Amino acid sequence: MLRASLPRIYTQRNLVACCRQYSSRNSPSDLAATLPASIDYPNPRWFSDLQSRIKRSMTPELPKANFEEAEKLLKHTEKHWLGLLAGREGFITDYNYRGLDRQPIFWGDMARQHGHVNNVMYNRYAESARVNFFRNHGRDATEDRGQLWDDLLTPRGVGLILKSIKTEFKFPMTFPDNVTVLNRLVEAPTTETHDLMLEEVTVYDYQAGRKATLAPFMVEKLNETWDLQEKFRARFNEEAKNVAEALDMINGSK
Repeated sequence: MLRASLPRIYTQRNLVACCRQYSSRNSPSDLAATLPASIDYPNPRWFSDLQSRIKRSMTPELPKANFEEAEKLLKHTEKHWLGLLAGREGFITDYNYRGLDRQPIFWGDMARQHGHVNNVMYNRYAESARVNFFRNHGRDATEDRGQLWDDLLTPRGVGLILKSIKTEFKFPMTFPDNVTVLNRLVEAPTTETHDLMLEEVTVYDYQAGRKATLAPFMVEKLNETWDLQEKFRARFNEEAKNVAEALDMINGSK
């Protein structure tokens, strides 16, 4: 079985919704102490806590050099917010791996009587991202193999069937804004893979009328994705620690 976590949906303003939320309810004050042993269960407020700590440190009493360093840290978190939030959890934030990238929210997406995006739109974003997630894996493939990646999203042969989907609504998303959706694998694939826990998606042979397995070259490509996810996880874990340590140094050298 290949397990892939349900997609995370981000806007420019904040994390707005995800189909599965991993969280711990702890709210420690020091970010350096909050980086968990298991990256799948981060303190959900760690990023906003970090930015709040930076802002609180920028007082008139702070030496000018320290103030400027704190200002640089804040700008760094504002520029790299998507990587720091999603990369730490193993999501690949590079453009080529995004299911949706800055997809505009249209006025017609709104449920006007409620003043926010219609709830069905969240699943549409997730479904569109799933299609692009798999198609993106065929971006650099040969023409024949690229077509097989595309065919996964059709009933022509071996393809995917959506079995179920669950959505948790975190706060109302409104027009105007932009949506970015990221997907990730949560375990390395094998040649025996036939079930994908993405929104509970099954690999299915439409012609034979039964479950199927992924082609070996697809397994190989998805394993490359798995390895890259782990690199992103390590990179942004380290970056988050570096920011927290730099802030501690600024506050410690007043």
